Amino acid sequence: MEPAGKCEVPKTTTQSPFDQTPIEFDVLARRYLDTVRDSIIGLTHRTTEKGCTMDGVGIAVKPLDILERVEGRDWPIFGLTMVGQRRMHNIEWALRKVVTEGVQGDFMECGVWRGGASIFARAVLDVLGESRRKVILADSFEGLPAPRTSNDPTFYSKIDYLRVSLETVKINIASYGINPESVNLQYCKGYFVDSLPVCHVDKLAVLRMDGDMYESTMDQLFNLYNKVSIGGVVIVDDYCLPECLRAITDFNTWHNLNEQLVPIDKCAVYWVKHADIPSLHLEKYQELLPKKQ
Repeated sequence: MEPAGKCEVPKTTTQSPFDQTPIEFDVLARRYLDTVRDSIIGLTHRTTEKGCTMDGVGIAVKPLDILERVEGRDWPIFGLTMVGQRRMHNIEWALRKVVTEGVQGDFMECGVWRGGASIFARAVLDVLGESRRKVILADSFEGLPAPRTSNDPTFYSKIDYLRVSLETVKINIASYGINPESVNLQYCKGYFVDSLPVCHVDKLAVLRMDGDMYESTMDQLFNLYNKVSIGGVVIVDDYCLPECLRAITDFNTWHNLNEQLVPIDKCAVYWVKHADIPSLHLEKYQELLPKKQ
């Protein structure tokens, strides 16, 4: 999620690969995925869809701006994801990459809101004949947590618009003809600090992080980064938000990571993982955990 008016992604030198011509599926599969993608982001509802932004007081509703929706710079009324069209293209690109290259593991999204990006990931994997790969949805399904430390502001936890129940997400999944109770869908319910350590995750081919906050980003990195296969893709939806950017920078610095970050749009980035971390600096993470009573 990207509240309007936030900072842009720092410039990098690597061109994003989905600016190139995409690999073709057969015509019907291509039309199916395009329709699923654009209905999920609300672009097929142009006569009724509107955009929302944070105006400093609350949620402001305005007419749909196509460019903002493509770039994920507004929040939809009817759409099922905030990530916009370019980040949805990136999900498809990442899944096609790992399937083509035989990278082992599942797709996991941390921070799913209404479930739209994960629905699209399931659709892409099914079209690719990869029904054996799971789509794992991790979320509190109650909105964002109150901060545990001074690293994060308090306002995220007060935004009711971000609260979407697991029941609602499952209804949204079913509306696309996908069985929400299928064995190739998995749900990890709870705030990341509690749910990720106990969520059964084996290998990940694509990890999509959308936690906004410093602490939530660290929860994801410390619990999941070494479960991403070599050659897998790590996507950071909120890299333009100062708390998220700082978390990525700190984690990379602590572990001497030097992966090439590639911009997706003005907020999100991704990188391809080339090495595991031999020893996580868990003492850094301990400072962020709730104090035992």
